[in-house]
Amino acid sequence: MSLLKKLFGGAKLDGAALARSANKQEYAQIELLATFAQPRPPHDAIEQQRWSRVLPRPYPETIALFQKEGWLIGSAGGLQTTATANPFVGIYQERLAAEKAEAMPKVRQALVARDISEALAIRRAYEARQPLGTASWTGEDPQLSHSALTRRILFLNHWLLAGISTQTSDWLKLYAAEQHLWGAFWQLPADEVPAAVQGELARPEMSGAEAAYWKAYQLVLFVENQETWQRCKGGDHVRRIEIAGAADDFTCDHCQAVLGKQYLVARVPELPHRECTSPRGCRCRYEPVLESLPD
Repeated sequence: MSLLKKLFGGAKLDGAALARSANKQEYAQIELLATFAQPRPPHDAIEQQRWSRVLPRPYPETIALFQKEGWLIGSAGGLQTTATANPFVGIYQERLAAEKAEAMPKVRQALVARDISEALAIRRAYEARQPLGTASWTGEDPQLSHSALTRRILFLNHWLLAGISTQTSDWLKLYAAEQHLWGAFWQLPADEVPAAVQGELARPEMSGAEAAYWKAYQLVLFVENQETWQRCKGGDHVRRIEIAGAADDFTCDHCQAVLGKQYLVARVPELPHRECTSPRGCRCRYEPVLESLPD
C-alpha cells in the first residue's frame, strides 16, 4: 500500500530525510527547492528538462508536489519557499558547505604535490555529486587543456612576479592555481594570507590580502590569454583578436584606449600591458573574432 501511495502521490515527503539522503534523486528535490529560497519564476524550458533528468518525477509535477506539501507558495517575484520548507533547505545548505570544506583542502594538497590530475579528479568527483553536475560557485566544465594551464601557473616565470620574493611568488602561484583549478575567484580573508605575503604586497591604497587576490588573478589571466592566442595563431578560423576587459573606475587610460579594438592575430598587443597603471593590474583579455562563413 505504501508503494502505491508513493507512486500515486499519496505519501508525504520527508524534507529532512531528503536533504540528508545519499540518493541523488532524493536530495536533488531539495536542491531544486533551494533555488526558490529567494522569490523567482519557474526555470526556463531547457533548465526544466535538465532538472527532469535527475528528479524522480518531471519538473512540473515536482513543483506541483512542493506546492501541495506547502513547501512553495506564489509571491510577487514568482515562487518562494515557505517557513515549512526553510529548515530542509538549511539542512541541505549545511551539507553543501561541509562537502565544499572537505573537497577544497584535498585539491590544495594535490596542487602542493604538483599532482594536477589528482586535483582535477577531486573537483570532478565533487561536482559529479551535485544534481546538475556543477556547483553554484565553481566555473564551467573544465576543458581538456584545463589541467595543463593549471600546471603552467605553478611553474610560471614572468615579469608579473618580478621583484617578489621566492616565498611570496610560490604562495601566489599556488593561490592562483587553486582558483584556476576550480574555475572561480575568491579573495581570502586576511588571516588566511601569510603575514609575509601581505607585508610584501600591501600598498597604501590596497591591503595585502586584496593585492594578493589581484596578483593571483593576473597570473590566471596571463596563462588563459596565452592559451587563447596560441589557439588563434594555430587555427585557420580566426584572423583577428579583440581586446576585451573591465571598463570601470579601476581601468587605467592605457587599457581603456584599447578596449574593443581588433587586431590581426600576429599583431595583437601583448597582454598584460606593461604600461598598465591600474592598482588592480591589467585585466584585459583576448577575445577571438570568428570569421563569418560565406553563404
